Amino acid sequence: MKIKRKRTVYIFSLAMVFFLSVICPPVLGKAENNTLPESESQGAKEHTGTITTLKGIVHVMKEIQKHIIDERERFKTAETPEQKLEIANKINKHTEHLESLMKNFEEIATGLSMETFVTSPKKQFDWKEEIYVLIGPIIQEFRNLTAHPRLIENLRAQETYYKKKISLIKNALNNIHKLIAQTHEEELKEQLITLENEWFDKGKDVSTQLTIAQYQLAEKLSEKKSLLESSQNITRLFFKSRGKNFCLSILAFFAVFFLLRYIHRYFYKSSSIYKTVKRSFYVRLTDVFYHVFTFLCATGALLLVLYTSGDWVLLGLAFIFIFGLIWTAKQTLPRFYEQCKLLLNIGTVRENELVIYHGLPWKVTSLNFYTKLVNPELKGGMIRLPIRELEGIRSRPYHQDEPWFPCKIDDWVILTDGTIGRVTVQTPEAVQLILHGESHKTYPTADFLRLNPINISKNFFIHVTFGIDYQHQAMSTTEVPNTLKEMIQRGLEKKGYAEDLHYLEVELKEAGTSSLNYAIIAGFSGRVAKDYYRLPRLIQTLAVDACNTYGWVIPFKQITLHTAPSKGQKDTRIKK
Repeated sequence: MKIKRKRTVYIFSLAMVFFLSVICPPVLGKAENNTLPESESQGAKEHTGTITTLKGIVHVMKEIQKHIIDERERFKTAETPEQKLEIANKINKHTEHLESLMKNFEEIATGLSMETFVTSPKKQFDWKEEIYVLIGPIIQEFRNLTAHPRLIENLRAQETYYKKKISLIKNALNNIHKLIAQTHEEELKEQLITLENEWFDKGKDVSTQLTIAQYQLAEKLSEKKSLLESSQNITRLFFKSRGKNFCLSILAFFAVFFLLRYIHRYFYKSSSIYKTVKRSFYVRLTDVFYHVFTFLCATGALLLVLYTSGDWVLLGLAFIFIFGLIWTAKQTLPRFYEQCKLLLNIGTVRENELVIYHGLPWKVTSLNFYTKLVNPELKGGMIRLPIRELEGIRSRPYHQDEPWFPCKIDDWVILTDGTIGRVTVQTPEAVQLILHGESHKTYPTADFLRLNPINISKNFFIHVTFGIDYQHQAMSTTEVPNTLKEMIQRGLEKKGYAEDLHYLEVELKEAGTSSLNYAIIAGFSGRVAKDYYRLPRLIQTLAVDACNTYGWVIPFKQITLHTAPSKGQKDTRIKK
């Protein structure tokens, strides 16, 4: 067994090393060289679209700069404070718009998001911020997984927004154009024309924003890959960094766990302490602490691997998982306490005592995380149960003569349903009987016990009732019982039951309505249990032979019929 376990641990370790050394490196290599050269025609098309978009942005930026210069000239010649405030607001709007276009130009030209380089230094201690720092990388990982679809959805929303805005601007320009056509006053027409120019500029700005959003959306959609490619990329990235760390941490956990378990098992089998004070309370207490120590060391090895690899995401997830286990253990602490009492052999079930499990008696031969129960009278009568299955069960000391099952293999039994047969198989699940005629009958073990089996394989008694006529009443208490006993005994001996007949008694049982009834009680050894149904018939036959020999009359049952008398007549009775 030791060699097999050692081989199992060794093979498991080799398999994990093979997985990390053979499978992971090719995957990493493929992940690093994943970029494939695109066709020249496709690259030319993409560059053409980029340059066109950038030209449009530059053109709009120049126009906005012109507007800013014009507004600054107007600001110098403005007469009232209200006009200066209005012009300053316009200059600020144009400046903000120009900065936004500059940002879009830079993002399209570089292919990067400028928000990546924006950082905010921490100024003071904030416990909420510290918690976010701890779990922030985990949240960021989940955000990164959904960044691409969220960005596409945002760009689609922008496209819809700008299209709707352009539609409103067109309606506004149409309304202004109609008013200009209907107006004959020059002053009002000049104001409407100025307003029309302003709204036309707004339309150009919104059209530019729409072009930018459509370009960015098309670019992101072109980057979208099939489900197979996406899953392959995720797998490559996973095994490139987190997958390797995850596999190494799991390998460290199981290596430490099985190593400490192997040391415990080796020490348990070879140490003289376990042989001299085997399974004492202090030994059990030491085992419990050692199991806890094993789990803590294995968990520490897992966390240490993640810490040294600098993988804070997996380390944070590990801490969250451990915290969840601790919180769950807090809710189930009473249950763990009862299981610890069982492991220390001070609970309701104790080692080398008897328990009733599923209606059968079992001996608790080993009380551990997996408890061993044994019933020596059953084939396959050994089961292993997790310690939690023993909750709510009580054991008791047993006597050495106490039976573990009402019968054994090849015993003859009689059940309350009238079945008589020889036991051929008895297991924790089923009992099989062979009946007369070599037919088989199988019962579930629990049902078999509920039928209260009578074991006749050692000794059994047969009770037979036999009656003679009342005319022999004078010798019914003396001559008849003795003679009948003698005749039955000689007849059984002639039939080959001399050695198996160990008791025979004939006594007057009762004075019946039409006969004197005798109780014939015969005891036999279990060797003739198969003739349990034949022996009563044989005894009846021998009793009839005795009557024939000595001229005793065997009565038949008499029935008396009473007829109701008619008027003027007496009662009549008819006997049969």
